[in-house]
Amino acid sequence: MKNIVMLCTVLIMSISLMAQQRRITGTVTDSRDNSAMIGVNIMEKGTLNGTVTDIDGNFSLNVTTQDPVLVLSSIGYKALEVNIGNRSSLSITMEEDTEMLDEVVVVGYGTMRKSDLSGASVSVGEDKIKSSIITNLDQALQGRAAGVTSVMTSGAPGSAVSIRIRGQATLNAGAEPLYVVDGVIFQGGSTTGNSLGLNLGNGRGAISPLSTLNPSDIVSMEILKDASATAIYGAQGANGVVLITTKRGQSGKARFTYEGMFGVQDQIRRLDMMNLRDYAIYNNSIAATTGGTDGTPEYRDPSLLGKGTDWQDAIFRQALMTQHTVSAQGGVDAVQYYVSGSFMDQEGTIIGTDFNRYSFRVNLDANLKPWMKLGLNAMYSKTSERLGRAEGTEGVLTYSLLTPPDIPIYDAYGNYASAVREGYTRINPIAIAELDENLLDRQKLNGNIFMDITPLKNLTWHTELGYDISNSRSEQWQPTYNFGPAVQRPINRIYWQRNNNMYWQLKNYLTYNGRIDKHSFTAMVGQEMWESSWEWQRIGADNLPGNEIRNPQLGDPDTYQISDGMGDGAMASFFTRETYNYDDRYLLTYTYRYDGSSNFGPKNRWAGFHSVATSWRFSNEAFFASLNNVISNGKLRLGWGQTGNSNIGGGLWGASLQMFPTGLGAGYKQAQIANPYVKWETQEQWNLGLDLSFIHDRINLVVDLYDKTANDMLMQLQLPSYFGSRGNANSALTAPMGNYGTINNKGLEISLNTRNFTGDFTWDTDFQISFNKNKLVALSGTDASGIEGYGQWSDVVSLSRIGGPLYEFYGYIADGVYKDKQDIEGHLWGEIPENGYDRYATVFVGDIKYRDISGPEGKPDGKINTYDRTSIGSPLPKFTYGLTNTFSYKDFDLTLFMQGSYGNKIFNALSRDLTGMGYWNNQLKKAMDYANLVPINPDKQYPVQNPYNPGEMINNWFEDIDNVTLSNPDTKMSRAGKSLPYNNQRISTRYIEDGSYLRVKNIVLGYTLPQRMLRKVQIDNVRVYANIQNLWTFTKYSGYDPEVGVNPQDASGYTFGFDQGRYPAPRIITFGVNLSF
Repeated sequence: MKNIVMLCTVLIMSISLMAQQRRITGTVTDSRDNSAMIGVNIMEKGTLNGTVTDIDGNFSLNVTTQDPVLVLSSIGYKALEVNIGNRSSLSITMEEDTEMLDEVVVVGYGTMRKSDLSGASVSVGEDKIKSSIITNLDQALQGRAAGVTSVMTSGAPGSAVSIRIRGQATLNAGAEPLYVVDGVIFQGGSTTGNSLGLNLGNGRGAISPLSTLNPSDIVSMEILKDASATAIYGAQGANGVVLITTKRGQSGKARFTYEGMFGVQDQIRRLDMMNLRDYAIYNNSIAATTGGTDGTPEYRDPSLLGKGTDWQDAIFRQALMTQHTVSAQGGVDAVQYYVSGSFMDQEGTIIGTDFNRYSFRVNLDANLKPWMKLGLNAMYSKTSERLGRAEGTEGVLTYSLLTPPDIPIYDAYGNYASAVREGYTRINPIAIAELDENLLDRQKLNGNIFMDITPLKNLTWHTELGYDISNSRSEQWQPTYNFGPAVQRPINRIYWQRNNNMYWQLKNYLTYNGRIDKHSFTAMVGQEMWESSWEWQRIGADNLPGNEIRNPQLGDPDTYQISDGMGDGAMASFFTRETYNYDDRYLLTYTYRYDGSSNFGPKNRWAGFHSVATSWRFSNEAFFASLNNVISNGKLRLGWGQTGNSNIGGGLWGASLQMFPTGLGAGYKQAQIANPYVKWETQEQWNLGLDLSFIHDRINLVVDLYDKTANDMLMQLQLPSYFGSRGNANSALTAPMGNYGTINNKGLEISLNTRNFTGDFTWDTDFQISFNKNKLVALSGTDASGIEGYGQWSDVVSLSRIGGPLYEFYGYIADGVYKDKQDIEGHLWGEIPENGYDRYATVFVGDIKYRDISGPEGKPDGKINTYDRTSIGSPLPKFTYGLTNTFSYKDFDLTLFMQGSYGNKIFNALSRDLTGMGYWNNQLKKAMDYANLVPINPDKQYPVQNPYNPGEMINNWFEDIDNVTLSNPDTKMSRAGKSLPYNNQRISTRYIEDGSYLRVKNIVLGYTLPQRMLRKVQIDNVRVYANIQNLWTFTKYSGYDPEVGVNPQDASGYTFGFDQGRYPAPRIITFGVNLSF
């Protein structure tokens, strides 16, 4: 009987449970166009039971309550509650919540409705960030934001991207935008290897502090471009502001996410270098026109030779990369959380370079009271980099190209082969990459603690304490080696350096939001203060006991090099912003900020910056109603504002002394000239914008015109030598920092976004194009004709002159080569040698013909001298652009992203080295078309004794310029010789190339597993994808990579677009999976 009762009880409970667990299916569509809505969050009210819609807008949910109610929510749409009743199948339509969409726009010190914005800004969302394979967050801005020019400083792992918002507006005072992460200013900017204790001027571009951030933690980046948007940041916003927002928790059940990726990288482009057979023919030809030698004996029959060593294949490698991120997101009404951890490892495609990162983040929000909210954002990151010496004139890449192909990588015993032959004593490039080390470890802790209090309705007080703490340790190691008598390093050397930086900020601001009938307004007033401090210690030593010992304390005490430094800076600020909106038609924003900086002397420490912007939403006018079906939104914007720039470092307005040793003890000398009158650099900007949306927002167009002028430009003068400003670092006098110039940028920005198809098949297009014209308007405080920029050694490569753009290449115009003596004297009538022509000391047949355009009196004088130098091209592009097409069909998605640049020139300094026509270095294959000297009268004899074989007489016909001509008079290559021919490597148009390019940046193919497959394993979403980055680059540039930025070997930063063997960007193929449950 007991068993029967128990069985009946179980049956009744089962029937009751079955009755409660009903399966509900349905479809969710957009009310605007009936398109399927993906990722709508559907919860059963009063429970933690829920699901999300799939790519077709479908969902299925087992409900458990007696009278179930479904709660639907999606960003940008009005929340909806649906009573199920007796239904088992639902068709639900959701309406767009315009007000909610507007609220998600982040601005400085708060948020604003998107429709209320009168300034110029652009958003880069999580979808765009994830569609790129990036190690640094700044890489995601390339080609995705109008008005933002992004150039990779290097293709090495962890390298920075040079970001310019609306052109180059300053020189010495730092031109990178301000990065703000969850309200905290991210310290660092692009850091050079030298500042971190690594002498990488010949080996590496800038090191990005943004490489410490995990891109998977980012939900959006908002780029503030015009002064009305950036003025709230005052002295820090002159170069634009990038607001970075990280992910936060949401109420509801916990959501766990895993993102994994594995990839392979390689270099798909090779320079066409001479192989061993080509090199032998080239050397034999030089020997035939040099005299006294018949060349290298092994080269006598080039047909017997093979290809020799391919040094490009030797230094490039197929490199691996991987990244894994796990995160948890959830919470209840009182507390929400987001927690993540990430690991990334990336090998470089040039041997000896690597990068890896560990990253952790915690974001918490606690609603303690209806009127009080507390929050915490915290990020810790640790990066390790093996930087190598990959690029530059003394880098592995350049060395490998110059090394002759007859030298093997390893000898018969497996040791590094000696790169030594007659006249050639360069170290084996593989040995450079594998023996010398430049190591950098960095740690960063960044975040804030904040509190929001709402004491009265519509009134909020926000207080926040932010911090950014970082330290780094670098090691530069040079071991001993011996590759033969001429190539050896008998003494090893090591340097250690530690850098510590600490930054804190405190800000408080009060915001009031009000509305009276059709009038809405906000008022915000606040204050902010911050302080930063830094210190570094460096120690070095030579002659350590062995290559296994890498501690400078064990080196020779007589070689100790110990130095240190420290400094600090501070700023105090007061700011306000007021907005007014009448009937969502007429909008006005005013901003003011008053800043005081320790970077300036007492007389000029404080400065105020204003901005005002207004807009008219004409689509909301009554007379426009009949056109709303065609033009769904139209807004005209006008803004003006000022921002400041104080980014020159502390103490540069004052004088400084430097200690130096003397025979009588320590002495002191002036090291820096004081200028207590240096003041703020001020930027003033006008912006005129138009926003248009067509056909219910399926087509969206944004156009902006701007005019930006930087006055009182902060820079250091290039003092004449009689000031004592030349010489080595111990004796040179540092020029004062001052306000010496004016720079103007004018431009046009166009963004077009279209939704081309909807339904099962969707197609969206996003296009941006940016035009910018840069001009140096004024330059004072110097007698120089402009600001010089340097390339290799002390060569002047660029000259920024009044009336022209910054960084213009400056040199000679090449007009082919001299064909014979008559050609020379018809061109250089003022430069005919008095003592006759000499193949090494004077101009000769086969030398480059430079155009004679001026002289001391301003007209051609028959001589080639510095008066004949002129502007020979600009490295700044006429426009940059990006195009993204996104397709989806049911569970498949495809994204194609292309970006490029047009109208910029590149100085190919690597080609200059590889067509130097010297005897000892390998050359580009095109150098085989060198100016080939032949006798006019081959029967004429010039018998001389062979100095290498006294018993032999040879014919030195090539010494008589009257009997020399060219067999290929139309060549663009100069003559070749054992020594570098006369003046043929001058800075000239020979090395100026078109740097325009179109790059297929990303192709991403993804597949999202159907929900019916995932329910069985209780997984919400799984997406697998394949991504190809840098698949093709279409360009006329003959170098490895047309994306060339600031020259890292020019400490002044006045040279741009100068390719000295830059680390090329690799092709990357990755496979990944994203899953959540």
